[in-house]
Amino acid sequence: MTIALLSLCIPTPARADSTSDFPARHLQPTLSVSMNISLKSPIERRITRAIQNAGAVAHRVSFPTVGMTAHIRDGEYLMRLGSRWRLPMATMVAPVEYVRAVGGDAMADVAASGKVLMGETSAELRGAQVGDTIVLRDIRFRMKTFEIGAIVSNAFVDWGDLFIASESAASLGTFAVARITATHIQSYNRIVSRLRSEGIVIGNTYRMRRSWDRENPDGTLGVSTLKKLMGEFAYRPAGGSAIQIEEQWKVNKILWRHTFDDIPLRNNCHKVVVEAIQGALSEIRAKGLQRFVDVANANRYGGCYVGRYNRMAGTFGAPSRHAYGAALDINTTENYQWATPKMNCDVVRIFRKWGFAWGGNFWPTDGMHFEYAGERRDKIGYPSRYCPNTVAVPTTTLPEFTGGATTTTTTTTTTTTTTTVPITSTT
Repeated sequence: MTIALLSLCIPTPARADSTSDFPARHLQPTLSVSMNISLKSPIERRITRAIQNAGAVAHRVSFPTVGMTAHIRDGEYLMRLGSRWRLPMATMVAPVEYVRAVGGDAMADVAASGKVLMGETSAELRGAQVGDTIVLRDIRFRMKTFEIGAIVSNAFVDWGDLFIASESAASLGTFAVARITATHIQSYNRIVSRLRSEGIVIGNTYRMRRSWDRENPDGTLGVSTLKKLMGEFAYRPAGGSAIQIEEQWKVNKILWRHTFDDIPLRNNCHKVVVEAIQGALSEIRAKGLQRFVDVANANRYGGCYVGRYNRMAGTFGAPSRHAYGAALDINTTENYQWATPKMNCDVVRIFRKWGFAWGGNFWPTDGMHFEYAGERRDKIGYPSRYCPNTVAVPTTTLPEFTGGATTTTTTTTTTTTTTTVPITSTT
C-alpha cells in the first residue's frame, strides 16, 4: 500500500495498561555530558570513568530518528506505508538500568522485555494503545517489529516518540553515542572535579545538561510537541541531505510564496507560524529596526520550508525544523552556523516575544535561525551567552543527591544579569 493510506489512520484515545504505576517524571536527578558532535570512544570512556569515579552510574545514550512504516492492532493495519516512505520517530536509546534508575522497576521490566515505550504525545497523535505493534526500519530499511509495552510521560522519551532499550535497539543498527548520562549522583561537584581531571572541562567543547537547569528561552520544542503543533508527515530520502515530504501535508500546511507586510520577506512558511512572523516583523518596523533585517538575503536563502535533514544529522538523522516550515533564517551572511552571531539583540528579543527560539545560543551557534516554539520567550530569565533577555535570572533550587531517589533541598543560588555572560554548564 502507498502513502495515501495515512488518511485511514483514525486516532482513538490512547490507553496504557498499568501505566498508572509509572511515575510522571524522573525519580532522581540526572546530568548528561556531550559534545556538539557524537562522542568518540576515547572521550566516551573518559567521561564514563569520571562519572564512575565520582560514585555515580554512567549510561550511554543515543538519539536516532527511526523510520516507522506500519502500525498494527489485532492483526489489522491502522497505518501502512510503501515505496520507502516512513514516519520519522525520534527515539531515545539507553540501557535498561537507566530506565530502572529514572522510571522504576515496572517501567524497566517493560523495556527489558524488548517492548518499546511510547511517549504520551506521540501515542495521542496516532491513537496508539499498549499491545499495538509498530514496524520500524533498520539501517538497511529492513522491517523490525516491536510491541508497544507502555505509554509513558514524555520525559521518559526525551520529549520525542519512543524509548527502546539498548539491548533491543541493537537489531536496528549501531547508533552514535550522543551523551553520557549520570544517575545515582552522590555529589555534583565531585563529578565536575573528576571530569576536569580527565580533561573534560565544561565550556566551549563539552556541554553539561542537568535535570535541575532553568528554562532556556532558546530551547526548542521536543519532536512530539512539534508534530502535534505542525502535523506529522511521512517522507523518503531524495539524495544527499534532501528529503521528499508527502505532497498532501505540504498542500495542507505550507503557505506558499507569502509576502509579509511592513518588512517584505517572501517565504514558504507553515501556516501556524505566519501570524507570529508577521507580528515580529511589524514590531521590528514600528521600533525602527528594519535596517537590521536583510530582506534580499532572507528572500534568497531564508526558508522557511526546505525539505532536508538537519545539517548535523548523520545515519538515522532527523528532518530539519525547516522541513516542518517552522524555522526562518535571516541575515545568513554574517550569522552562519558555528560563527559568533552578529544579529541585533533587539531583533532577537522581539522574535522571542512572538514565540521563537533563537539559534545564536544553539550548540553550535546558528545566529541566522529563528525557530517557532509557540510561546512567549522574552520574559524568561537565563544566562544566555548571546543576547540574554533583559530580565533577572531567577533562583535555582538544587536537588539533594542521595545516590538514588531525591528530595528538594534548601541550597539555592541567585544570579541577576542583563548582559552577556560567559558560557555556562547549562548552555
